[in-house]
Amino acid sequence: MYEWILFSSTLLVTIFFLKVVTFPKKVIQLNFKLFFFIGFGLRVLCLFFPPVWEDDWARYLWEGNLIRNWISPYEVAPNFYFSEFLEPLPSEILSKINHPDWTTIYSPFILLYFSLFTYGFSTFFLKVSYLFFESICFAIVPKHKMNFMMLLYWVYPIFIKEVYINLHFEVLLVSFFWIFYTFLKKDNLKLGAGIFGFLVHMKFLTSIYGLLFIPYLRLKNSKQTPAFWIQVVLSLSIGFLLFFGFYLILFPNSNDFGLSNLHHFGETFTFNQFFEPVWKFFFTINLRSIPFFFQFLLLFIYLYLTLKEKNKTKRFFVLCQKHDFYFYFGYFIFTSIPVVNPWYFLTLVPLIVISRSQSILPWILISSLQLSYLTNIRLGFHFQFLYEIPTPILVLEAILSISCIFLYFRRIFILLYKISNISNIALKG
Repeated sequence: MYEWILFSSTLLVTIFFLKVVTFPKKVIQLNFKLFFFIGFGLRVLCLFFPPVWEDDWARYLWEGNLIRNWISPYEVAPNFYFSEFLEPLPSEILSKINHPDWTTIYSPFILLYFSLFTYGFSTFFLKVSYLFFESICFAIVPKHKMNFMMLLYWVYPIFIKEVYINLHFEVLLVSFFWIFYTFLKKDNLKLGAGIFGFLVHMKFLTSIYGLLFIPYLRLKNSKQTPAFWIQVVLSLSIGFLLFFGFYLILFPNSNDFGLSNLHHFGETFTFNQFFEPVWKFFFTINLRSIPFFFQFLLLFIYLYLTLKEKNKTKRFFVLCQKHDFYFYFGYFIFTSIPVVNPWYFLTLVPLIVISRSQSILPWILISSLQLSYLTNIRLGFHFQFLYEIPTPILVLEAILSISCIFLYFRRIFILLYKISNISNIALKG
């Protein structure tokens, strides 16, 4: 009952949030302190709620404990301990771990982070560490940059629920994004590259942030020497590899770091592929969102070709940021991977924040993924496997997604039409 009440409350608050997105910017900016304390207060409140329909936290606690006992989670799977006599609390944690026959797929830094903040198998300390770290990174954003969209991120209920109730570590990715983006805005490519490498180290999905580098590189017009670009690449490599090296010092026998496990996981397990019922209706399977992905790429190319020659590349990247292109590019990539977990898409929240469009559509797309929690077992339906989602729920997710995409493409085609008219006028003049 607790899970249903909290899940329903989150959806209701999210619906109110989507209404807030449509408020005039000045309403929120004039009440900055109020919105800040609402977001902070919700985070503090959620520190005391147990996870809702999630079990990843059990692996966080278990693997953090292994590290503290000098055992590498890359080498020993949880089911190794099923025959061991354990104290009641570790035994309870062990019983909640999903895929106990698999060793870990998390990066070395994430594992070391778990080891620092899960002492005593406590979820509370981990949540507090998230709150402290996120607040510090949020505070580095200069006050004059604390715009409407940043405040929306701070009070976004889905983000707060997934992090401070369900303990997903995507908060670390989003927090480091603010540092990464701050360095980019200051044209500090060396440090920005180092933070980007570190982000990719934590989770490969953050590779989507690499698109933000492109406008800053300007290789042809740059006056920077080759040595400068070597330093940028070196900084990126250090950011990515540093904690692999540190982990090898602690556990010299590590040699795979979960990469083969991650590949195998993607090949053998699928979840929330909400486009598949649509393709099956057309007698096709496993296309997922690939057709939309190629359509989006064609729009990218068409938009670029439509722009007039003068400052074409610079104007193109301004439009990409203005019209949520980075977000939608990431959205299509994420929906094409085998496992479409709702918290993965929190990685895209910063790309909405830095956009200038202030559209409600990206927020709806991320929020609608919460429907994947309504599995057959939770709805009391017959099920063949634990994480099975009923087809009507998948179809509903697909309809919401396709509707938002249709509205988005409609906006883009209007944009292309206006650009075409401006180009024609410029040519006549």
